Amino acid sequence: MVFARFAPLVALAAVASSVSSVSALPRVDSGVHRTLRQQGVANIIVTLKQTTDAAIASVQEASFDSRGAKIAALVNGLEVNAASSQAEIVALLSQESTASQFEKTQSFWISNQVSFKGVSFEFVEKLAGLASIAEIREELVLPVPSFTVDNNSTSAFRPLANEYGVDKVAAGQVWAAGFNGQGIVVGAIDTGVLGTHTALKGNYRGAYGWFDPGAKKAAPYDDNGHGTHVMGTIAGAGGIGVAPGATWMACRGCTTNGCSEADLLACAQFMTCPTDAAGNNKDCSKAPRVVSNSWGGGQGDTFYAAAIKAWQAAGIVPIFANGNEGPKCKTASSPGDDANVIAVGATDSSDGLASFSSKGPSVGGLLKPEVSAPGVSVRSAWNTGVNNYNSISGTSMATPHVSGVVALLLSAQSSLKYADIKSLLTSTVDTATLKSTGYTCGNTQDGTFPNNQYGYGRVNAFSAYKKAVGGGSPPVTPAPTTTAPTSSPVTPAPTTKAPTPAPTTKAPTPAPTTKAPTPAPTNVCSGLGFWDCYFSDFCTYEFSTGKCVPY
Repeated sequence: MVFARFAPLVALAAVASSVSSVSALPRVDSGVHRTLRQQGVANIIVTLKQTTDAAIASVQEASFDSRGAKIAALVNGLEVNAASSQAEIVALLSQESTASQFEKTQSFWISNQVSFKGVSFEFVEKLAGLASIAEIREELVLPVPSFTVDNNSTSAFRPLANEYGVDKVAAGQVWAAGFNGQGIVVGAIDTGVLGTHTALKGNYRGAYGWFDPGAKKAAPYDDNGHGTHVMGTIAGAGGIGVAPGATWMACRGCTTNGCSEADLLACAQFMTCPTDAAGNNKDCSKAPRVVSNSWGGGQGDTFYAAAIKAWQAAGIVPIFANGNEGPKCKTASSPGDDANVIAVGATDSSDGLASFSSKGPSVGGLLKPEVSAPGVSVRSAWNTGVNNYNSISGTSMATPHVSGVVALLLSAQSSLKYADIKSLLTSTVDTATLKSTGYTCGNTQDGTFPNNQYGYGRVNAFSAYKKAVGGGSPPVTPAPTTTAPTSSPVTPAPTTKAPTPAPTTKAPTPAPTTKAPTPAPTNVCSGLGFWDCYFSDFCTYEFSTGKCVPY
C-alpha cells in the first residue's frame, strides 16, 4: 500500500518521457523517489536552469571604487538572478495547498538553488512540473570531519615554542620580516570555534565574525574540536598558528550530525557577504580574503562549484583539503578536486607524505593536490577548555597551514589575486627533502614535481614571501597533462582520518562561556512581507499562520 501512493510520480515520469517537451521538465533524481518510498518525506535541493554565470560575468566586467562595493554589486546581481528565476517556485509556495507539504525552505542566491526540508511526494510532484527547474535531488550531507588522535595527546598547558608545522613552513622568517598576518581576515567553515580559547580570543573579529546557520547561537562555540584545532593552526597565538596576527571569522557548516549542503551553502553566502550573528545587516566590505575548508567527500561532485565561482569573483581565495582516502591514486575529494581551488595534501615532520593523504589525478584528470603541508601529529587549540590543546592528524590539519601562509602573503602584498597566490605557492615549494611515496599517479613520476602525490611540493612561506616582494625564486613549472582516470564510484569521504575512540575526543560539556544566547527577537522576521521573507537567508514563511518567522 505504501508503494501505491507513488504510482502517480512514476506515471508522471512516464508521460514526461513520451512528450516532445520533456527537455523542459526538471530531472528528478532517483534518490528522491527512493527516500520518499522508504520514509515518506525527503530533504531536497532544487537547482534552477538559470545559472549564476551571467550575474558573475557582469560584475567581472565592471569597475568599482572598492572591493566591498564590487562584492555588494555581485551579491545584488546574484539576488536579482535568484528572484527572477525562482518566481515559479515562489508562486507555488504562495498556494495554501502547499503549506503542509514541506517543513521549511531556504533560497540560496550564491548557487541559485532552493532547499526544502521534509517534502512530501505531492510537493515533489508539483515541483516536477515547473519548467524553470533543472534538477531535483536529495540534499547532500557530508560526514562530520573526523581525525586521528595521538595517544594521550590532550594537554592543559600552553605550548612553549613554535609547533613543528609552523617552523616547517618557515612562517617565523616571515614574521621576522614584519608580517604575521596583520590586516588580513581569514575565514573558516568547520564545526565551529571555541572563541574563548586563550590562543584565539585575542584576534576574533567579533561583530560580523560568526554565523551558525542551524542553531543561530550568537557566540562562537565548537562541540567537536575539529574547527577549534583548524583555526588555531591558521591564526592561534603561542606558537600554534601560522598567521597569529590575522583576524579570524568562522561559520558552523558542520554539526554533530554532519555537514549538510544547506548549511555549507549558508556559510558560503556568509563568507561572501557577512552578516551579524542573526543573519541580518549584510556588510560585503567585511568579506575575508581567504576561506579555509577542512571538509569534503566523494569525487567529481560539483555541488559547491557555484559558491567557489562566487568566491573567486569576490576576491576570496578558496583553500580545501584534498581528502584522506589514500594511499591509492585517484582519491582526491570534492570540492578539493575543483579546478578553481587550491587543494592541500598532508606531510609529516620528516617530510614524508602521510599514508592517508589523498592523491590525484581528479576524476576529470586534474593534477591534485596543488601543494602539501604538515598534517601529521599537529598540535593546536582544543575545545575541551580555554587552555587545552590536542595533537591530531589529517589533511584537515594541513589545509590551515596553507591558509595561514596565504594570510602572511596577503599581509605583505595585499594586492595579490588568486592567480598570483597560486603561482607563488606552487613555484616556491620545498621538494628536495620530500620522501619517495612509492606511487606513480596519473603518469606523474614519484620524485619529479609536480606530481599527483605531493602536488608541486611542500609549501614554504618565506620563499613565497621573498618572491612576492621581489626577492626572486624559481619559475612556475607548468602542470602536466594527465590522462583522465577511469570512473570510480562517488563515496562520501571525510577530509581527515576516522578517529580512534579515545576519552579525549568526547564532546565536552559546554562551558558557561559558550552556552546558547537568548534567541534573536522575532520581530526581525515578523516585519517582512511574503516576498522579502522568502528571499531572506534566515527567515521562513509559515503558511499555516501566514507569518514570517525565524528558522
